[in-house]
Amino acid sequence: MEGVDASSLIHNAKYQKLSKEHDVGESENRISNLTDTIAQHILSFLPTKDAAKTSILSKRWTYLWLSIPVLDFHDGANHYSDSDEPPYKRNYFLDFVERVLLLRDYSTITNFSLTCNVLYDSSRINTWISAAVKHKVQVLNIRLYKIREPFILPCCLFTCESLQELKLNIYYPLKLPSFVSFSSLKILTLIRIVFPDDHSAQMLFKGCSILEELHLISCSWENVKAVCISSPRIHKLHIEDKEPPPSYVTDDDMDGENNSVDQNDDSDDESDNVDDQNNPVYQNDDIDDQHSSDDQSDDTDDQSDSGGCQFVVFGSSLKYFSYFGGFFLDCYIQDSSSIVEADLMACYSDRKIDYRAFKLLKGLSNAKSLKLDQFAVKALDDELLAHLPVFNSLTHVHFDWVVLFYSRQVLLSMLQKFPCLSSLKFEGLSSMFCYFGTYDWTLDPVPGCFLTHLKTIEISMFCGSEIELHAVRILLKSATVLEKIVISFNPWELKDAGGLKKQQEAQEQILSFPRASLSCLIAISCPPKEKKLLEFFL
Repeated sequence: MEGVDASSLIHNAKYQKLSKEHDVGESENRISNLTDTIAQHILSFLPTKDAAKTSILSKRWTYLWLSIPVLDFHDGANHYSDSDEPPYKRNYFLDFVERVLLLRDYSTITNFSLTCNVLYDSSRINTWISAAVKHKVQVLNIRLYKIREPFILPCCLFTCESLQELKLNIYYPLKLPSFVSFSSLKILTLIRIVFPDDHSAQMLFKGCSILEELHLISCSWENVKAVCISSPRIHKLHIEDKEPPPSYVTDDDMDGENNSVDQNDDSDDESDNVDDQNNPVYQNDDIDDQHSSDDQSDDTDDQSDSGGCQFVVFGSSLKYFSYFGGFFLDCYIQDSSSIVEADLMACYSDRKIDYRAFKLLKGLSNAKSLKLDQFAVKALDDELLAHLPVFNSLTHVHFDWVVLFYSRQVLLSMLQKFPCLSSLKFEGLSSMFCYFGTYDWTLDPVPGCFLTHLKTIEISMFCGSEIELHAVRILLKSATVLEKIVISFNPWELKDAGGLKKQQEAQEQILSFPRASLSCLIAISCPPKEKKLLEFFL
């Protein structure tokens, strides 16, 4: 009996081994049976240096990776370190990129991404970019650092007919050829780009005739007086207008830059024509009327009109607009009739910023959804609020980190301008601020939307302070058609037993508050810390 069992075990072991070998062989066959197109598509999800390693698998795979449609080159260097990578690593990277491009066949490169230090190899890097253009690249992502010699992107890039998406992250003066035409470009992202003059900026944007999305992040506009964005198809515009970073080039490089700009003196007439075309924009009736009717001091007018690049957008097709920064750009939207969603986030507040924030917000009066942070709200004092138009299309407003008690009069005045508001969100009410006054204020007069349209109120990052509890009491008492109020506690306030007790007490108080709308549902929750942590980092 024991012999039979031993024989059976041996038989089963052999069967399992054969079965595994069969599965492995079948798996290998499945990979081998993949068409070249599918195999290359799979390889395109790998960094190019990893895709190259598949060349050792078999004879078939030796050159298969050389035709993948996506090329992603990253030198792996620390681009923010003062020291450079070792020469052998640098040379290996340069040689690898050139070998890939030299051995490549004539197949199209759909995506080309390059991240590296330039140092003194600008000519080699431009050769790579030109090779991508030659292979009819559709998506091009260029991130260049440590430019230590005069650098000009290849002319062929600016007339590439196949290019649909372009992302340039280069902190260096952008020098353009005499002709720019992106006939297929739909998405343009510019990060840290330095515009040397008005003509360069205007020529670049005019060359994007079918542009649909434009992202301008931390670009330098110091040398630009006015820019006009008038692409008829643009539906998304995102601007991050932060402090210009420190000097990006040496004195020798700046000499080279000035020489390059001087070579474009013959284009001054054309630049003047652009300015002439834009001047009527800044003298429209709305702005003239507003200036003539405002009883502002001469000093305020001087502050609002001086300094900064005037950035005008003709937004006849614009659906999404977002701005974050210090209003170094004097931005204005000429036609916002199509805007669906707008975000306005200011870094801080002063008189010049306040005026520019007001002017930009005024141009967003047709938006359906609006997000404002505490500085954007603070910018609107009584004097400016009086000239803010009524937002008849607005149905959703999100106030981000607004200090309710310090801003309550501004908030009340703003809500009066939103007659059709159906959804209202507060995030971070009175965060990290103390209030030493009384809690006897009310919404007087009650905004019209509270009586006719407001159906949902959401309060996130709730801490349960007396300020916030009083605010909830007033909101519930004033909103007569409210259907739901959702309150999410700040998870970081509930890290101990005392925090949990505070939440329970706050919850009991909220549920006991009188409600103007008897059908109003109150929902109270505490999101997990991990989720909020992800929100901060994403």
